[in-house]
Amino acid sequence: MLKKISCNIFLQKEIVFHEGLNTIVGDDIASNSIGKSTMLMIIDFVFGGDDYISKNHDVVDNLGHHDFRFIFNFDNKDYYFIRSTNEYKFVSICNEKFEILQSVTTEEFTAWLQEKYDCQLESLTFRNIIGRYFRIYGKENLNERKPIQYFEKETAPKSILALLKLFDKYKSLKAYEEQIVKLKSDKTTLVDAAKKNFLPNVNTKSLFNRNEKKIEELSARLEKIKKEIVTTSLDLESMISQEILKLKREKSQLSIKLNSYQSRLLRTQNNIKNKSVKIGAELEQFVYYFPDFNVEQVNKVDDFHKNINKILKGELVVVEKELKTKIEEINNQIIKIDKEIEEKLSIKDAPKLAVDEVVDLVAQIKQLNDENGYYTKKKQLDETISQAKDDLSELKEKALDEICNEINVKMYELNKEIYVDGRRAPTLNIHGSKYSFNTAGDTGTGTAFANLISFDLSLLELTHLPAIAHDLPLLKNIENAAMENIILIYSKSDKQIFVAIDKLNSYDEKAEAIVNEYKVLELSKDKLLFTKNWKKN
Repeated sequence: MLKKISCNIFLQKEIVFHEGLNTIVGDDIASNSIGKSTMLMIIDFVFGGDDYISKNHDVVDNLGHHDFRFIFNFDNKDYYFIRSTNEYKFVSICNEKFEILQSVTTEEFTAWLQEKYDCQLESLTFRNIIGRYFRIYGKENLNERKPIQYFEKETAPKSILALLKLFDKYKSLKAYEEQIVKLKSDKTTLVDAAKKNFLPNVNTKSLFNRNEKKIEELSARLEKIKKEIVTTSLDLESMISQEILKLKREKSQLSIKLNSYQSRLLRTQNNIKNKSVKIGAELEQFVYYFPDFNVEQVNKVDDFHKNINKILKGELVVVEKELKTKIEEINNQIIKIDKEIEEKLSIKDAPKLAVDEVVDLVAQIKQLNDENGYYTKKKQLDETISQAKDDLSELKEKALDEICNEINVKMYELNKEIYVDGRRAPTLNIHGSKYSFNTAGDTGTGTAFANLISFDLSLLELTHLPAIAHDLPLLKNIENAAMENIILIYSKSDKQIFVAIDKLNSYDEKAEAIVNEYKVLELSKDKLLFTKNWKKN
């Protein structure tokens, strides 16, 4: 809770707060411009708000920049801080002597407050929680017909969403919202890819059906060709196998002939290469041992043989040439047979024309399937998004009905305490992205503002809302009897309520006593909030 605020430009240097109701009391003549609303704005400032800077800049203009020293207490432990108008985006953490230990951003400070107040709600900041229900003159949340609106331009759906979050009903809805966002992103990616021709696509049901019909026709043709290929292949295999066997036999016979011719060629070439034997030296040695040997007769025989060899070598050269020719012819025949076998094996593996048509059909079917795949995927995404939206809407409606029921029951109970004459209670009704807040049959201004106070008190009790602030503009139109009962209700709260009020002499003694009991600051035209009054001429 907020325990204390002090500032050197305060006339009352130190303002001490307590649990429950805290009243800032004006005089009995309802003097204006004495600091009641400004003090509430300063309280909002130490809770992390910025409106004091923008809406009460006349204070800085006339008194200069100033620091607020303040203390929060949680679990009986005091925490000390300073926030300056000069550097209002930061808060200084201090020791008990207000010596600065560390500076943090306002966002970090309010996050700390949110943790300490135990109001850490899904996707809802501390300022969105508390600032919305600090109803102070100069803020834009004083519209008695729009109790959940934070500022004038905030749309009803955003106000409703904040209420869902305050009642901690948003967690279950967030998963659906995230799913819808992801699905929409997927759809955008898909559509963009199609627009840029990264994906084959069709966009209409008629084109989709036309493709489906074409796919059916092409698929039937493909199946027919497959069967024809199988049948043809079986027939070809039988026929071609016999032809290949015949060719292999011919090749085998040619290989045998080739081997025979090559052997003969080798012998012939060896015979051609044989040289005449010179026997002169051997005969001389032979005569040395056998003097009576007839050398002349032997030489005659050798000359005869030489003449015979000359004749034979001529014939061998002719034979060599013939053998080479035959070998070349056989080699050519074998090469031709090998080529025929290769061609027949190729035909056996796959009839080329049929295979080309199969490839073409498969490509056409794939193209059409890809086009229809885009249409189907987009349609599925649209249906899933639509279903997710319906589920979210249904879940959200149920959650809002529960919230409205809780609030309306609590306001009914409070209304019986405020108006003892049995007047109708206000009701909050939310339908989709719109809401209404009123009392059936009663459009009076006083009733409307009493309803607004009743609404805030209901939220204070039903939710983690840590505190509320009500400025005089909310109270002054409410009839005295009702206001006296509201003061009594204020006094029963355990959570802090900051109220600016004046003209206590117009209320009964009980109400006046309660206001004075919980008074933290009293102001009048003779006792202003600040040390200087710059509003006089």
